[in-house]
Amino acid sequence: MRRVRPDEPTLMLVNPASRRGQDSFDAMRQLAASRLNLVDAHLTTSADDMVARIQAGLSQGVSRFLIGGGDGTLSQAADALAGTDGVLGVLPVGTGNTFSHGLSLPSKPDALMDLLAEGPARRYDLGVAVKDGQQKVFLNSLTMGFSQRLVEMLSRETKNRLGYAAWILEFRQALATTPVLTVRVTADDVEDVFQTRQLVIVNGRTIAAGISATPASSGEDGLLEVFRLGGPSLLSILRLGTQLLMGRLLTDHEAHYQAVTDLALRTEPALPVNIDGELWLNPPLACRVWPAALWVIAPHEAGPSPHRWPLVTRTLGGPRVLSPRSRHYSLKP
Repeated sequence: MRRVRPDEPTLMLVNPASRRGQDSFDAMRQLAASRLNLVDAHLTTSADDMVARIQAGLSQGVSRFLIGGGDGTLSQAADALAGTDGVLGVLPVGTGNTFSHGLSLPSKPDALMDLLAEGPARRYDLGVAVKDGQQKVFLNSLTMGFSQRLVEMLSRETKNRLGYAAWILEFRQALATTPVLTVRVTADDVEDVFQTRQLVIVNGRTIAAGISATPASSGEDGLLEVFRLGGPSLLSILRLGTQLLMGRLLTDHEAHYQAVTDLALRTEPALPVNIDGELWLNPPLACRVWPAALWVIAPHEAGPSPHRWPLVTRTLGGPRVLSPRSRHYSLKP
């Protein structure tokens, strides 16, 4: 762990297409300039523009990068900063802000900027998806199934206008039009085969908004969590989804839960994967964790997020612990 300083050269980059990026830019720039050494600030024109500005900043001695946007924007920034000494500071101006929820960032702008100016920075894991020599990192999750259909169905305008409600309104149609997937996950030389309409591979603490993968999920444990959100039937999906929201998913063998460092994935049919809200390639592909790849400014202790989803996970039955050598959680006696 390290602590950032107010005098460190800082670059602020905001995606104007994110839900509150354009509207909040001027206020955030003024607040940042009053609290830390802001050398420049830009509304980016594209993902490539943001990455190019990050790379130029690194070469010019910038050490702190304040990135404003949704989870897709943050993943692109993380890809550019991974393996460097550059530190990511998150400005949560997207719709779901899943990564921000997992970090438990302050909700008030003044408190957030104080943290970004002189708070602690921690090493954060990244997930990496690989296919045919191409790779893409993910901060939060890689999913397949009805989440992919939701991304296809929802326009940026709808998400910006309705926020969380956009996903809720389209959920039923996305589920109805998602085929049953036959999934083959190979990890530690063991193949697990099952059917589902939603596969989830999680790197960090949260899956969507403030919904945790498990009560013990972490972006600092060097593991990916893999599970299905129910079987082919709607009843199974609703039951497992309820278990997830209650923090009891891992007590249900139907989830096919594993915690691994790497895996191979094949599905039939082979649909595009959803990586932090952006569609990518089809399986077969491989996933692995990149431990401690990214410096991120975050509080010492990740307490409850002030902007959590209305239905949030709760630890039931005592705290869960995970051994790095184990692929399954167990309850403490």
